[in-house]
Amino acid sequence: MLLLSCMNWGCSNVHGTKEEVEVKIKKKLKFQHECDILRFRSCIDLIEDTECAITYFSTFGLEKFTKKKIGKNFGEMYLKLYGILNAIYLQLNAIIEIYEICKIPNKKNVVNEFRSHDIFELRNIMGAHTSNFEDKSDYMPINFSHNSFRITQMQLDAKGNNLHAVDSFGNIREYNLYEIVMSYNTLSEKILYNGCLEYMNRIFCNSISKKTELLTHFELTKFKNYNYRKLYKNDKLFRNYIKRIRQQLNMEIPKDFDINKFIVDDIFGFMPKDYNQGDIID
Repeated sequence: MLLLSCMNWGCSNVHGTKEEVEVKIKKKLKFQHECDILRFRSCIDLIEDTECAITYFSTFGLEKFTKKKIGKNFGEMYLKLYGILNAIYLQLNAIIEIYEICKIPNKKNVVNEFRSHDIFELRNIMGAHTSNFEDKSDYMPINFSHNSFRITQMQLDAKGNNLHAVDSFGNIREYNLYEIVMSYNTLSEKILYNGCLEYMNRIFCNSISKKTELLTHFELTKFKNYNYRKLYKNDKLFRNYIKRIRQQLNMEIPKDFDINKFIVDDIFGFMPKDYNQGDIID
């Protein structure tokens, strides 16, 4: 929102022909080229869109808990795994592009911070170059520069806390997907927030009050070091489900009450009437 507000300010009170307007906006926003205006807006939109995906993953991981799910839906989990890894890759590149367009200092350091983060390697191994990964690890055999990986399906769960990538030489790399994404969130917000402040200092150099007004309006201080882990809901959904079962069990229990049938009926109540639940218990 800060960047969008900066752009809106740059486009306000600007009049003339199309060419004159573009030149004036470029000057106000201190861009190098007229086309940077649309590049800037594209990056802002991309950051907002990918943040929706990151927020959803932070809330439910690769799989939202529901009592109606029977086992794991691997199609959904793989889709979300590839999705979150590439959403983050798109976002970090949009942040780097903003540093370039706005000529914010330390772009090289920002690139290095992102590339050295675990999310960058994880994305390449599991979401991009899985079958042809340029591997510079010490254990790579001589005359081999590329490696291939497979994701062990049995380790897939909502948080991806124990993801295993097995390479073509039998080596295993372990990743905690959720914690890596949480760490990336902290890093990206720091880099983007610092970049915003640097850019605002430059374009509002003659109007410090405008910068203060924007920072106050969006109340960004409360989001500083925001803990995305607080968003996670699966554990709460599961606890509420168990709590509801216990509450129902504490009610007056009929003599012919069958706990196995109760649980199966509760979980599989949405199944067709001709579904043989007895086969599941057996």
